[in-house]
Amino acid sequence: VVSTQSTGTDVVRRTTVQVPEYRSMEWRLECQLSSRSLHNTVIPNVLTKWKVSDPQSNNMKTKETYLDCDVNTLQHITESLRAAQLELDTLHARKMCRNLARIG
Repeated sequence: VVSTQSTGTDVVRRTTVQVPEYRSMEWRLECQLSSRSLHNTVIPNVLTKWKVSDPQSNNMKTKETYLDCDVNTLQHITESLRAAQLELDTLHARKMCRNLARIG
């Protein structure tokens, strides 16, 4: 007879999503100072290079991903990540993490 706990553990292990792991990030701020049609206009842009390791590969191969966005979009991404981080600090999230750690 298979216990319910071991069956639950097997289900969690099979359905666990393996996401890339952060290794490093480099960034560069670019500013367009003017163009033929717009003089004395500053348009800032942020280019980031993310290095992440791929958990699907056997040797944790590093992959580079580029993100090119304007400053407003970068601020929106930052705010969304902060909100997600705050959500992880809730009592419900801590209970879920504790229960998953017990199963795994």
